[in-house]
Amino acid sequence: MRPAVETSRIARPGVIHPGAGACRDPRPQTGRAGVGLLFNGALGDLLEVEPDAVDFLSIIPERFWQDFGRNRPDRFAPLPDEVELLDRLASRHRLVAHGVGLSIASGSTFDVDHVLQLAAWHRRYRFAWISEHLSAVRVRTEETPDHHAGLTLPLAWDHDLLDLLSERVARVQDILGARLLLENGVVHTPVPGSDMSEEEFLNALVRRTGCGLLLDLHNLHVNAVNLGLDPDRFLDGLDLDAVGEIHVAGGNRLFGAYLDSHAGACPGEVWRLLDRVAPRCANLEGVTFEFHETYFPGLGADGVRGELQRMRAAVNG
Repeated sequence: MRPAVETSRIARPGVIHPGAGACRDPRPQTGRAGVGLLFNGALGDLLEVEPDAVDFLSIIPERFWQDFGRNRPDRFAPLPDEVELLDRLASRHRLVAHGVGLSIASGSTFDVDHVLQLAAWHRRYRFAWISEHLSAVRVRTEETPDHHAGLTLPLAWDHDLLDLLSERVARVQDILGARLLLENGVVHTPVPGSDMSEEEFLNALVRRTGCGLLLDLHNLHVNAVNLGLDPDRFLDGLDLDAVGEIHVAGGNRLFGAYLDSHAGACPGEVWRLLDRVAPRCANLEGVTFEFHETYFPGLGADGVRGELQRMRAAVNG
């Protein structure tokens, strides 16, 4: 039985005040994909000195508010220092939103209030595009409807999930007033008995909902290393016209597994995949380099510049 969509409470007006703060219109599009960074605290000095090093910044919206849980009447509260930082970034950079908390594929819950909160921030900052992970990380327990599993749970690429997600994606896009890009994930373990491959599932979801795709090439590389999945076969089967953004990143090994840890520079295989696929994505808006700020000392500002230059070479073809 398909779980009901939860619409228990509309987000309170005034949680965030649209129009407040320093925001500027997104830069006009040139018809060529830009390069950007997923923002973290280690990038402050580099962006202050070289704001034009990137064409856009990707921000995680959940880092700018406190979520007290769905059992609280005043659930969301902006974090003043973080919002002040976001206002400064918005005054100098084109912003895109990369959500991490919706858990849109969780069978037990669909958090509409989370989407409404994101929509309020979209009205304020006019994100150039909005993405989320096609994942399930939240599960219902006796204590809470929002227990975080600690990693993305395996998904069965079947017709039941496609039906559920088609309804949810359509609802999200209606609330946001924008197309949603969904990111392919790391497959920790395959699910036997799926009705279709992951790329076939993504194509079907695009056809049903008009959503777009965020193609994470490092996730593909992780799946290839750990499970022997063929990233070229995945790309050849994917509707590349639906790809609006590409992510690249690095990783490292732990106890024999290769992790999507955003640990510094991209491996050569990720660059190979980017060179191969970027020219084939007719509607590509941007390529984003992700790294965790704890790895910045080893990467350094010159390392970040080098990754950006490599990305520009790929998109300029």
